[in-house]
Amino acid sequence: MDGQLNNNSEVLCCFCGNYLSLKDALVLSIYPNIDSEESQQLFSHKNHFIEKIVKSIPLHPDFFEDDTE
Repeated sequence: MDGQLNNNSEVLCCFCGNYLSLKDALVLSIYPNIDSEESQQLFSHKNHFIEKIVKSIPLHPDFFEDDTE
């Protein structure tokens, strides 16, 4: 991958290893530690993230909106 993404790009889900379209992917920006200036982006299916995260962590309402537009 050349580092250039657009809505037609496919990305790899970090939880299941399957590809999905960028426009459907959840984007996770992670930092190695609090002092890091550089981040890494990971992608996942929204439902995989919701299933994996501890239920006591509050999530943004957009995680639960209907995806049928």
